[in-house]
Amino acid sequence: METGDQAQAEEAPPGWVLRTPTRTYEVWALPLVAVAVAAFVMVAGIAAGDLLARVVWTTAAVVVTTGAVALASAGWRAYGEQTRGASWDLHRTTVVTGGASGAAVLVASMIGGGTVGVAAGALGGLPIMMWSARSLTRFDRLAVSVTCAVVAAVSLVLVVVGLTAGAVPEWRVTVWTRVVPLIGVFTAVVAILQSRAVARAALE
Repeated sequence: METGDQAQAEEAPPGWVLRTPTRTYEVWALPLVAVAVAAFVMVAGIAAGDLLARVVWTTAAVVVTTGAVALASAGWRAYGEQTRGASWDLHRTTVVTGGASGAAVLVASMIGGGTVGVAAGALGGLPIMMWSARSLTRFDRLAVSVTCAVVAAVSLVLVVVGLTAGAVPEWRVTVWTRVVPLIGVFTAVVAILQSRAVARAALE
């Protein structure tokens, strides 16, 4: 026989429903954080020492800014409607935005940054990618798997370029062949584990 607490736990709404904004400031919290991240990334691009770094950091800033706009739009809709459908749309937007933003920051750091830059990108990008999918629905796990697979693929390309291209500066070759592989292995493992967990995860 089920106890009252067990029945209540089974009837409780999922976490993504409970995170639906009910106050105005809750709508703008994540978009403002995303704007702050985009501003930091843009500063990194402006301060970058070469054209390649400026391009990738600026591109990452554009991706994060676009995500901030999407979050604000979905959050405002969920706040106004207070429906399960709007909450699910907000959750999916948060997952996709977090994954894309985290991956953009991480990839930009791998392509344009030195060892310290890659470390900073990993410390900033990876938590954003994982945190955005914290409900662990099937959609969350699939999004994390795809995002990590993309990062792993970019890592592999950078390693190959670093080992074969002669026009790459020596400091960048060092980053691409010694630091980037660590990120590539980590994200590849996460992608595999998450892809295996997709079938077992709840739909919502």
